[in-house]
Amino acid sequence: MNSIILAGGYATRLWPITKDKAKPLLPLGGKPILSYILDELERVEEMNKIYITTNERFENSFKDYLRDRNQNLYDLIIEGQESEEEKLGAIGGIMNALEKAENTDYLVIGGDNYYSFKIQDFLNFAREEGNIVNACFEVESFEEAKNYGIVDFDENKKIRDFQEKPEEPKSRMASTAFYYFPKEINKIFEAYTEYWDGRISKDKYLDEPGRFLAWTSDRYDCYAYPFTGIWADVGTRQGYLRAERNIRENNIVMGELEDSKIGENVTILKDTKIKNSEIENSIVNENCNIEDSVIKGSIVGEDTKIKGLDLRNGLVKRAK
Repeated sequence: MNSIILAGGYATRLWPITKDKAKPLLPLGGKPILSYILDELERVEEMNKIYITTNERFENSFKDYLRDRNQNLYDLIIEGQESEEEKLGAIGGIMNALEKAENTDYLVIGGDNYYSFKIQDFLNFAREEGNIVNACFEVESFEEAKNYGIVDFDENKKIRDFQEKPEEPKSRMASTAFYYFPKEINKIFEAYTEYWDGRISKDKYLDEPGRFLAWTSDRYDCYAYPFTGIWADVGTRQGYLRAERNIRENNIVMGELEDSKIGENVTILKDTKIKNSEIENSIVNENCNIEDSVIKGSIVGEDTKIKGLDLRNGLVKRAK
């Protein structure tokens, strides 16, 4: 079997942090978000190939990142666009990868998400069902459920309804960017695009995974894999900080501190120096220099120098 990792987005809601760094390569708990997924995939014995699909802007970053991994296992697919306006979208990225990949069963995974379940357990469930499977996570409230695609399934976990960001959710079970597809994957995506072609604009049906899951569950047997633990969709500043807080028990401080106060939920990465400053509920990336400043509820990008700044609920990075 193979896997496709979707890593082609530009994450504009996290700019300037992600302007020159792909979101899956952002640190979470001291290592890249993507590493949690790949470490798990490499433990799957039957995994033959892992395709990572991204855009031209981040091509070299991913090449550098993959240099220390098994080169025979990975294949980097470049989508051939350099801006948000030109991007293929999630469905387009999958189809682009399938054109270059062999016909087998697939895991399709959003590379900017954190999942606490064991991928082998998910795969065992999917193989037993033999159909399309989507990993689902129960969010805390119906109000929060309004922000996600929501899945409703029966006692056998067969999906019977899908709602995309509903005003009145039928459940709190959110669809995550983690799927299993059997060998007919190519035919499924071809049928999907043929159905929508000419009905709506291409950017809509190629960049709306919710539309795809709703269409698919109406025509194929699709199953939910509900999991507990932690799921993090690192899409906003608040979501990033919440994910950082959820996956670890204590602060991570790899840098140097001098006459500084460190509060709760703080990550300070290597080669960073903090002097006469206060940091709370924030992530400070590598090779930063912060002096005489207050940083709260914020994310500081790598190679950033700050002096005399009061930064609250913000994003800041050195301009290149």
